[in-house]
Amino acid sequence: MAGPSQQDQAYVLHTRRYRENSLLVEALTREHGRIGLVARTPGSGKRRREVLQAFRPMLAVWQGRGELYSLTHWEQTTAAPALLGERLLSGLYLNELVIRLAGRGEGDPRLFDSYATTIDLIAHGDALEPVLRAFEVALLEISGYGLEFEMAVDAECPVTAGTRYVYQLDQGPFLTELRPGGIPVQGETLLALAGRQPLTPDVLPEAKRLMRAVLAHHLGDRPLHSRSLFGPAESD
Repeated sequence: MAGPSQQDQAYVLHTRRYRENSLLVEALTREHGRIGLVARTPGSGKRRREVLQAFRPMLAVWQGRGELYSLTHWEQTTAAPALLGERLLSGLYLNELVIRLAGRGEGDPRLFDSYATTIDLIAHGDALEPVLRAFEVALLEISGYGLEFEMAVDAECPVTAGTRYVYQLDQGPFLTELRPGGIPVQGETLLALAGRQPLTPDVLPEAKRLMRAVLAHHLGDRPLHSRSLFGPAESD
């Protein structure tokens, strides 16, 4: 049995060829989370294939069971964002993060809404690094890897600006180093990542170092392909 038909708002994260007239589509939907789809795109369907490009908001209808569904209908709902240069690379980085960290079929509208907002901010010229750091934090939280930024674990007291901490992965900030490998970080940076203060140029370099270490911890031995597209000074 094909299973019931379902529909949802969606963004395409990635596509690749599948057989002669089909595409494999990785999509982020609002209510159903990240899902895998097969889209039949015969040679005469050029316009339909164009909708299945990354970052395009669409209405998707699919049918099937298991982890790979048949995409039966799709249509673009609003104008596609114009992403060029480093903004396109930032969008590709976002997509790869979602594919690597968000579980399939684990629907959470917060992730879809955060992704949609972030793509819009990237497209409309906002400073990239604060936007990317905020999305990283949100994605980790929603995906079950939430980070502690506001309480010192060993002292059980609130993080304060002007205080130096050592961040232990999978635990949080400590006033004293628990074991080798902790990441030195200032209270201002932790509070900015928690959303309590702006991610200003003063804290962004340290925020990038901390988030890069956290993401590497969760991604394991497979680095992000999209990072290799950035120049050395621009890498996330």
